[in-house]
Amino acid sequence: MNYNNQGDIYFDRPNDYKVWSIINLIVSILFCCSCCGLISLVLSIIALLKSNDVSKFLRMGEAGIAPALEASNNAKTYNIIATVLLVLNCIGSVVYYVVFGFAQISQAIANM
Repeated sequence: MNYNNQGDIYFDRPNDYKVWSIINLIVSILFCCSCCGLISLVLSIIALLKSNDVSKFLRMGEAGIAPALEASNNAKTYNIIATVLLVLNCIGSVVYYVVFGFAQISQAIANM
């Protein structure tokens, strides 16, 4: 909330987090085969819808500022959760492939 020279209150435009939502959506589509990937896919879709709501509420004018702020906060929360799940999914995938990849290589070498 800011004040101008006349003492009127005006609000900064809330962030819509649309780019973050799209990046989460694309990455979660790549990892949608696991449980965390599927959950992050759903959360990314919800975050993208909430980020679209921010723009919709801002077009309503002064009456839409409070719903736009709420939609912005919801989009941010969904994006944070989706990003954390995607990071955990990536770490789990790397650990899985390292452990079982080395096991397969050592088994192939032993069978030679």
